[in-house]
Amino acid sequence: MKQVGMIYLVLFMFFSIGSVETWASQPSDAASEPKAREAEIEKYVMARIDLAESMKEFFQKRGGAPRFGGPEGPSMEEMKKLEQEINAYVANVLARHDLTIEEYQKRSPEVFADKEGVNHFLEAHPDLKKRYEALPPSPSRRR
Repeated sequence: MKQVGMIYLVLFMFFSIGSVETWASQPSDAASEPKAREAEIEKYVMARIDLAESMKEFFQKRGGAPRFGGPEGPSMEEMKKLEQEINAYVANVLARHDLTIEEYQKRSPEVFADKEGVNHFLEAHPDLKKRYEALPPSPSRRR
């Protein structure tokens, strides 16, 4: 009879410790969620700044805004070539932030919709805030 009681005691302790471990780990998981969100905001803000500043540079290196021949406007070939150049350039810039064009297009509206989170990040980084505010308007910034 004593062995049965001892088995129950051991099982009770085992499950109690397991429950305590699970319970104790939950706050750290919950605490890591805001950290992950902050890291994501930082990643996308930095990518947005880098992208906008780089595109300005891209067009300066090309001699300004695209100029196409003929009074009828650009040909389809000229447009496709420019699109390919821009996509390659943008992909390279976003790769520096471990992003693809598709990821950035899909996720950035959601990230930038968190205006409080973005503003909190920018307030903590005045140098980045100044660069961010100097960027041209974009649909995600709504200004």
